[in-house]
Amino acid sequence: MWRCSWLLIAGLAAILPAHADTAYVSNEKSNTISVIDTDKLQVVKTIKVGQRPRGIQVTKDKKHILVCIGDDDAIQMIDTNTDKIVGTLPSSAGPEQLVDHPYGRLLYVANEDSNMVTVIDIEKRTRLGQVQVGEQPWGVFIAAP
Repeated sequence: MWRCSWLLIAGLAAILPAHADTAYVSNEKSNTISVIDTDKLQVVKTIKVGQRPRGIQVTKDKKHILVCIGDDDAIQMIDTNTDKIVGTLPSSAGPEQLVDHPYGRLLYVANEDSNMVTVIDIEKRTRLGQVQVGEQPWGVFIAAP
């Protein structure tokens, strides 16, 4: 049994990357983002953001972390090289979750408080429109060919 366990661990070590990845976690109550070194399994930095951060994701080009700021009705952009807030995207009331289109230019945001999905041009940092949906949308997903 011991030998099998060791082989499993050795096999897992062989497929894991040699460098640490970084995880970003939104903390709704403290209005912060925790930056985690996944190799050390520890928080290495805390970023102060707007009120009630929720949904979070990295852009396709990996240059920005996008964070739904629920009580500020906005999406904050964090530069992945500096971990500094470098911009804000417009949204509607109560952004919860977001997803960018597979081609990377458009962002779709589920807005809980306005019952809308907001469509944003990431490059131009402008709202293109909104779609009325059901009550309190929390998630959004793009199914593209």
